[in-house]
This record gives sequence, C-alpha cells and structure tokens, in this order.
Amino acid sequence: MNTPVIYLMVGVLFGTTFLAMGIAIGVWLTKRPVHDLASSPPETIGSFSREETQHLLNALRSFATWTSDFAGDFHRYRAQMNDLSVKAANENSFKTKEDVKGLLGQIVVANRELQSRLENAEKKLEQQTHELAGYLNEARTDGLTGLANRRAFDQRIDECYKNWVERKQVFTLALIDIDHFKKINDTYGHPAGDAVLKEVASRLRVQDESCLLVARYGGEEFALLFAAPLNAAAGKMESLRRVIQDKAISAEGQTIQVTISVGVSEITTDDRIAKIIRRSDEALYSAKMSGRNRVFVHTGKLCEVYGNPGTARQTSVAMAHASAAVGSLDADPTKESLQMQLLNRLDELLAEERRK
Repeated sequence: MNTPVIYLMVGVLFGTTFLAMGIAIGVWLTKRPVHDLASSPPETIGSFSREETQHLLNALRSFATWTSDFAGDFHRYRAQMNDLSVKAANENSFKTKEDVKGLLGQIVVANRELQSRLENAEKKLEQQTHELAGYLNEARTDGLTGLANRRAFDQRIDECYKNWVERKQVFTLALIDIDHFKKINDTYGHPAGDAVLKEVASRLRVQDESCLLVARYGGEEFALLFAAPLNAAAGKMESLRRVIQDKAISAEGQTIQVTISVGVSEITTDDRIAKIIRRSDEALYSAKMSGRNRVFVHTGKLCEVYGNPGTARQTSVAMAHASAAVGSLDADPTKESLQMQLLNRLDELLAEERRK
C-alpha cells in the first residue's frame, strides 16, 4: 500500500478522533440542565445540620464516582484511538481494501460506543445535578410554608447590611407575629394551625420588587426585608395586615379569623444587624401590647403606631392602663417625669409579654 494512502488514513483517523472529542465536549457544555447548580447562588447555602451534611456528602460521593467512571470511559476510548493510530501508521497493516475498511469500521464502532456513553452521561449528570440542587434548596427553605427559612434570612440580612456599609443602600426589616396563634392551635387543632401558617405565608409572599425576602422567622413569626425606607415598608405591611384581617382562613372545615401584629424598623448610621432586629422586635411587642392587629414602627427613639385608623384611641387606652398600673407617681408632676415613669412601666409590660 503506497505512502499517500497511509497518510490519508492517518489523517482520517485523527480527524475522526478530534471530531468525537469535540462532540463529547459540545454535548456536555451545551446540554447542561436548566436548573443546575449555577442557578443557586453559592452565598445562599449556609450551614448544614448533621443530617443535611450527611445527605449532601452522600450525593457528592455519588457524583464523584460517576465522574470517575465517565473519565475512565473516555480514557479507554482515547487508548483505543491511539492503538488504531499506531495501526494506521504501520503500512504493513494495510495490504487490501478490506484492511482499510476494517480499520474504519473499528473507528465507527468506537465512536458509536462513545456517543452512547455520552448520552447516558448526560442523563446521569442531569439527575445528579438536580439531586444536589435539591439538597441545597432544602437547606434554605422552610418545609411547611415553602418560604425562606431562618438560615436564608440570616444570610440575606448579612448581604443587606454589607450593601448598606459599602453603598449606603437602605433596607428595612419587618417582623410579623400571628395574633393568638396558640389559641388557634388549642381551639382548632394543630393541622388547622399549620393551614393558617401556610395561608398567611402565601399572602405575605405577594410582594413587589422592593421586597428582598419573605422568611419564616420561627414558630408563628415571619420576617420581611425591604429595599425601601421605613414609611414605605410600613405602608406595605399595613396593606398586608388589612388583607389578612379582611379575609378569614378556611382550615379543617372551620373558618378562622386571623390577624397579625407587625414591627418595622430601618437601618441607620452606625447600626448593626442585632440593633435593627432588636428595634423591629420592640416595635412588634409594642403592637402586641397595645392590642394587636396593627403595625408599629421604631423610629430609632420610640415605637409608634402606623396608619391604622381607629386604633389611636385604643392605643391611648393602653397607655392609660399602663399609667394606672404605675400607682402613685413621684411628687414631681412635670410632663417629663410622668412620661419617664410611663415608659419604664411599658418596658416592664414588654418584658412580661416576652416571658409568656
């Protein structure tokens, strides 16, 4: 067999080999599943429990095993192509047309086998990726309500605080508590209580672009982060309070009237995350102490009711009760002295409320 024919065969062999490699790389890059790990921001992963860590490690081990197997398949293919290349370079290997056809046939078979392995690998890659993404999603999602969980909330508020420090991007935190939730559980049962939690979560989820996160903060408490100033965020929460108040929730064959109390505060200069959470918490307990079913804001100096028509009188009554509970006041009848004693008593009532 003459030399030009041998060179032609070697060229065909190498061209086919590189074509197969290009197909392998192209399939892997262009047919990755839509919901891959890149769709889950790495900054939202957070710390895992022991059980979650074990599940994730098992998934990673399975993924590593599959990767090793696929690498072995491709290594065997490459070795086979090298053997065929050596054979093609040996002019003594080709004495007849049948020898040439035989070599080409081996190349075709090898390429088909690789293609089959690539298709199987693509399916396995999609399965493994969905499994890993599922673990990561579960790690930051509340199982009952489908909202972000406390871990996801902690990570998001860290991001908000970082943006505040670096770029002065204002954010606001609203803490929400379902009023008399224990009574709902005791009266209607825990399945009804779970249904109430899910329905309230569903109504809280309906937000505009200024809402950065809706999370289940713990128990019957929820947290919302807004990229908005205090009054704007409080206005949104007042609207949500009305929506929840005006439409009863059907659960376990019962109609349950549900209301919420809300405390809102805004990040301020020289603030820390713990401070804004504490202020929102104080505003929330002020709302509960003054009769519930209202929105209170913490201005940085004091807590006050926000835009809840008809509650100003009730709030004044609550203040009057607090004043009466003080008993005999100091001899100094000045306005400042009276206010100070009332505020001290309010602090005591808040502390008692927290202990319940």
